[in-house]
Amino acid sequence: MEHKYNGLRKLTLLIGSTLTVMAGAIVAASLPSINREFSDVPGVELLSRLVLTLPALFMAILAPLAGYFIDRTGRKQVLLYSLILYAIAGTSGLYLDTLPLILVGRAVLGIAVGGIITAIITLIGDYFQGDERSRLMGTQAAFAGMGGLIFISLGGVLADVHWRMPFIVYVASLVVWVMAVLSVYEPKSFSQAQSSETKDSKGAGKIPSRVFQVYAIALFSAIVFYMIPVQMPFILDSIEGISNAETGFAIAFVNVASVTTSLNYGRIRKRLSFPAILAIVYIVVFVGYLIISQAQSYFTMIAGIAVSGLGFGLMLPNINLWLISLSPESMRGRLVGYLNMSLFFGMFISPVAIQPLIGISNIKGSFLLMGIIMLVLASLFVVSLMIKKRMLLKRKVLP
Repeated sequence: MEHKYNGLRKLTLLIGSTLTVMAGAIVAASLPSINREFSDVPGVELLSRLVLTLPALFMAILAPLAGYFIDRTGRKQVLLYSLILYAIAGTSGLYLDTLPLILVGRAVLGIAVGGIITAIITLIGDYFQGDERSRLMGTQAAFAGMGGLIFISLGGVLADVHWRMPFIVYVASLVVWVMAVLSVYEPKSFSQAQSSETKDSKGAGKIPSRVFQVYAIALFSAIVFYMIPVQMPFILDSIEGISNAETGFAIAFVNVASVTTSLNYGRIRKRLSFPAILAIVYIVVFVGYLIISQAQSYFTMIAGIAVSGLGFGLMLPNINLWLISLSPESMRGRLVGYLNMSLFFGMFISPVAIQPLIGISNIKGSFLLMGIIMLVLASLFVVSLMIKKRMLLKRKVLP
């Protein structure tokens, strides 16, 4: 089974990764229409944004539990059940009549996504090693980016027909389910790690301290990344003559640009450390957010989104691979689950975390302020790397 369907197995993991992006992105262009549809609901401005971000909260809450079951019962079982739940919960927006019920459906969708992406990242870590793992992490991010382009653009087109129409696309998870049934197998390292953990439960319970640094970085990076799908529809909605489809196309450009850098992640990783790549990510996103904050036209806005995408294309594979490189096999599912908790919780709280910046200036101004914060953090990473390099050189010089 390990060698049979090898190509299909890789494709399953790659296409399955696009479902995470689709979970929120496909309804992004519908947010202003949902806001207007339920305008009589108290607090609709916040609640309509939660249609996009609520799945991320439940991804965050349930991803560690998914990681636990992945380590205890197996990767494939969690993946298959999550794919079915994804189709059921994702399409609920087609027929549920009230905003609170739609939000319940979005919450259940988040549970499904937490299981899917935690299983997929864990399986990539199990199946592949070294440069091949780095390349596949980059390719996975590229697929997510391309999926984002397709799904966000499609969501914009469907939202022009009716705000409910984008929800029909969630049935795509059933295709991935069939692919997973045929190709995914439980890796030998899973059963071996389970046996090892039983023999040495004390050693298996130790979490490397640097893992928590990766979690903090993931949380902040997710807050920054989700500014575009959450805030951009409202910036573009204020520009006269911009349709839902054009909003979807504009947001999708973050994914277009990200594909380029994601596909080259493996080459970049050979030359640079994880912190060095993160510093580059933050500097590039700063430039993109600077352009967005100063943009006066639709196409200049797209340019800023695209530049930001170049940075985001390196961000996710770098964080995922960083965590996997620190994770013992017997704990990989759980540690990946906590990583996804950090990422998804950052996505969920992004509107709340960014609100003080909006209060200081406005929505466009918040992009400039966040960009400055990222530039400062990138500078700290660079200084830290320089200090570490000098210390290593001193050790080599000393007898």
